[in-house]
Amino acid sequence: MKKYIPVGDWVKEVRSKRITQWIDKISFVHILMLWIMIILSFGLLYHFAIDNSNHLAYQDGNITRSPTDSIYFSFVTATTTGFGDILPIGLFKVIAIVEVIVGMLLLALVTSKLVSIKQDVILNEIYELSFNEKINNLRSSLILFKQNIDHVAMKVEDGTIKKRELNQLHILYFSSFEHILHEIDYFIGKTGTNHFVKRIDPVRIELILGSIITAFEKLDELFGLLDSKGLEWRRDITINLLNSCIDLADSIFGNVSKSQQLSVQKFNELNSRKSFEIIRLEEIMLKKSE
Repeated sequence: MKKYIPVGDWVKEVRSKRITQWIDKISFVHILMLWIMIILSFGLLYHFAIDNSNHLAYQDGNITRSPTDSIYFSFVTATTTGFGDILPIGLFKVIAIVEVIVGMLLLALVTSKLVSIKQDVILNEIYELSFNEKINNLRSSLILFKQNIDHVAMKVEDGTIKKRELNQLHILYFSSFEHILHEIDYFIGKTGTNHFVKRIDPVRIELILGSIITAFEKLDELFGLLDSKGLEWRRDITINLLNSCIDLADSIFGNVSKSQQLSVQKFNELNSRKSFEIIRLEEIMLKKSE
């Protein structure tokens, strides 16, 4: 059942969001200018609204006539300093109370801005740590995949690989490679198009792309070794997984090209290596039908 929000609550929510957005946008310079304007406005009000019953007076009872004294009183009132050398008389007491409230609200606004800045600093630090950890995890996953492929290749070379392990290459290794490429594709695609997401530095981009290329090189070597030993590894699910990995690699390189996170020369160099290894892999996969 659809939940209906009362109009009054909706209006309050909209206003609350607008107030929050306004507070986030306002800077310390704006707050300072607003604070100065309020002090001057109340000071001029004290000066020009003076009469016999409503005025500012010194401790000896004399009425203040100087605009600088009125602005001075406005300042000590807004800051809640209250030296007591000038006193409000009549309705000026009410005006002084209003100014105190306004001054305290501005002080609360400054405090909230300071807290907000501190929170932003902490969140940026947390985000930086999680961002770097994510990149390191992706690189570590690619390194682990290449080590697993090397381990399988050693078993093939020694003739100790079991038929069950050979039949389950797609489950044991290729599906994990596809998952890694999925994460890289999503991560790099997001950093390349979303301005609110930190961009990966070119060195790390180059390392990730280089690791992907090396992973395909290891696959080419493994499949060539399997064919040389006369071991059949081609299964429909394996071929489908490898084709998916190829598509993901193309998508990753496409996202990097769009985001221009690498120089044209470096990207073209890596893309040429990737294309060469993928062509080799596709040729190896097609040998089944020959």
